[in-house]
Amino acid sequence: MRRVINKNVCEEDLFYSIEAAFQAGWRRVKLYFMIGLPTETEEDIAGIVRLIRQVKAIGRKIAGKKMEINVSVSVFVPKAHTPFQWEAQEKMELLSQKLSFLKNQLKDRNILFSYSDVRQSFLEAVFARGDRRLGKVLEEAHYLGCKFDSWREYFNFENWQKAFEKSKISMDFYATRERQEDELLPWEHISCGVKKEYLQQERARARKGEITLDCRFSTCLDCGVCEKGLV
Repeated sequence: MRRVINKNVCEEDLFYSIEAAFQAGWRRVKLYFMIGLPTETEEDIAGIVRLIRQVKAIGRKIAGKKMEINVSVSVFVPKAHTPFQWEAQEKMELLSQKLSFLKNQLKDRNILFSYSDVRQSFLEAVFARGDRRLGKVLEEAHYLGCKFDSWREYFNFENWQKAFEKSKISMDFYATRERQEDELLPWEHISCGVKKEYLQQERARARKGEITLDCRFSTCLDCGVCEKGLV
């Protein structure tokens, strides 16, 4: 999965860094993971558990029982102007199942487990690739009392659902629907400098797990940024 998001880091690098940190006297490490990425399998989710247990074994060997692993898991949200702008977000039910699996597998006194609210991530996916029609939804949500939604104690998903229902707009249309690459996207009139063809190329490479090297240390990738004078 690291190759899918072009993170060319191997597990050996992680274990070496973890070991060095514990040997230097640190007793707490924090690990970040993301679920719901394109091409993800059950084996990938199980791999998160396996990796964390290996990190724990390293910590216990060096630091004993006085060590702690903070595990933070977020949900993949496809964003505009990225190779994943065409991807669908996974259904909330499936994401919840994956989080429940991780939570049950990582019940350990040395592991602190935190994770995203799948409903907030779903709403984020809606607005991350929305169009002007969502302005009506925002207004309705405001009237229904939606505010400070990034704070869990204020987040009311039911009111957001009501706002979409009143506006007669489908949330799944924006969040869980895969776009076709020839579909006209709401943000295409805004240029970020990167060619659409390049993003499509990177999407294909991601699905194959092919790493794209940093152009500062390899050949030009012809992404379009340089020719627009943005670097």
